[in-house]
Amino acid sequence: MSRRRLCALTIIVLSWVPAGCGAEPPPPIGPSVSAGVSRDVNATDVAFVRTLLPHLRQGIAIAQPAATRSARDELRTLAAAIVATQRDEVARLQGWLRAWGQSESASASAPATDGRVAALARLSGTKLDAAVLDLLIDHQAEAVRLARAETGGGVNREALAFARQVDASRSAQIQQLTAYRDVGSGP
Repeated sequence: MSRRRLCALTIIVLSWVPAGCGAEPPPPIGPSVSAGVSRDVNATDVAFVRTLLPHLRQGIAIAQPAATRSARDELRTLAAAIVATQRDEVARLQGWLRAWGQSESASASAPATDGRVAALARLSGTKLDAAVLDLLIDHQAEAVRLARAETGGGVNREALAFARQVDASRSAQIQQLTAYRDVGSGP
């Protein structure tokens, strides 16, 4: 992969960081993640975070095998970035729930693809790549759907900003993943 393509890919993956975009920066990651978080929330905000947490964890489980075992450099790079980004997002969302006085206990389970995710452990090479690409495309499309539900009914400023970032970054990732799948399944 050329250095230029790698830089462009990194920009797409990390596009959830709003620096220079005029958007409000997300709260910091770590122990102080709940400091300064608006407590103005409604049921839509809480449901968004509770639903997105298991979704993000499943995204990590899908991307992790490709981050270490993909046959393609560009897919390893993108998958590693997805893993790192979604780990940070999990920490951020857990902090928001703490700040809002909410627990994760009501979290919905991730979509019923656990069997497909578990099957990734038995795959390698181009079969692994094809399975990961299909799963990630579907997975990121679900993240876009969840984000749009939040922007349609949420009130928390951080959750709304984050939902807009998720919508934009996951939509870009879907395009990139689709391009990788189309190139990988060519003649």
